[in-house]
Amino acid sequence: MRRGLMAWDEQELPRAALETRLALLREAVQAIGCDGFVAYTNIAKGAAVAWLSGFQPYWNEGLFYVPATGTPLFATALSKRVAEWIGSVMPIGQVQTTPKPALLIAQHIAQTGGKRIAILELDDFPAGHAKTFLENIPGVELVDGTAAFAKARAHVDAAERGLLAHADRLAEMGLAAIDAKASTAQQALAPCDEHARLGGAEECFATVVPDLQTSGRFQRTDTAGALGQNFAVRSSLAYKASWVRRTRSFTRDASLAPRFAAADKLLASFQPPAEGSLAQAIAGHFTGSDLRVESWLAEQPAGSSPLSGVATSAGSEENWQRQAPFVLNIELSLNGTRWLGARLVG
Repeated sequence: MRRGLMAWDEQELPRAALETRLALLREAVQAIGCDGFVAYTNIAKGAAVAWLSGFQPYWNEGLFYVPATGTPLFATALSKRVAEWIGSVMPIGQVQTTPKPALLIAQHIAQTGGKRIAILELDDFPAGHAKTFLENIPGVELVDGTAAFAKARAHVDAAERGLLAHADRLAEMGLAAIDAKASTAQQALAPCDEHARLGGAEECFATVVPDLQTSGRFQRTDTAGALGQNFAVRSSLAYKASWVRRTRSFTRDASLAPRFAAADKLLASFQPPAEGSLAQAIAGHFTGSDLRVESWLAEQPAGSSPLSGVATSAGSEENWQRQAPFVLNIELSLNGTRWLGARLVG
């Protein structure tokens, strides 16, 4: 499922919450001496713009400009016929459609006197857009605004927590409806898509590990064969641009079912540590005579990515935001049997 229902509900995402996010960003951008902030978006990199504007960009590319003062401007290469609709589901900012978003933003910055502009993920900013800025904004200086955005993005408001909770419920219900006796990947994944659509999600990517005895690699349904005795399903779902992941392992082996159920409960009861490292908390929680932690990965929003690895069993935790919700993906060995799980924590 890709780009389902897209709407704005002020009860779920108040305009005041978005205005606070913009204020935090402006404060961080001004702290590095910049006159404005630009985020590039395309079908895979819309998280930053969605967090700032309330609108989940889709399909085509665009640029979102936040000036030091005044109304933000979203320039998109989408068709002019959708401009009015975008405006109705994007409560913050002005929308303009154009085949050349970078030129439109550059001309706007030049007209308003911007000179030093913070660019989200400057190293990944399209070279053609950077050239357009340099050629059309007199005396402009482009600086990396990634750290400034991260400082603002560390703020997690009640609206975001509510949207994440709803997305997580949809993913959980989809996985709970899966029949462990399913023989094909299509049969196993269908409930994930059904619950996502009925629940108003705009995104749902469901993938499967067809046979946990041979591999822990997730596959799309068109590459997966028949399901083995033990399999796992992962649902990556977005509701109002708030992304979660859930993974659940299934078994048709009656002797393994109690162990799989116990591992499910263990994951469900994990809570983020108030102090100390995440690694220590995981090691202390996932324990048992026949249980071993093989690996884990924590994911949180980062820059334009809706979910990005911020801590792993093999690396550092310096990018993990303790106070913010995160997705914990974990692989356990249950007396030699692979088990995979993931859920929203915090």
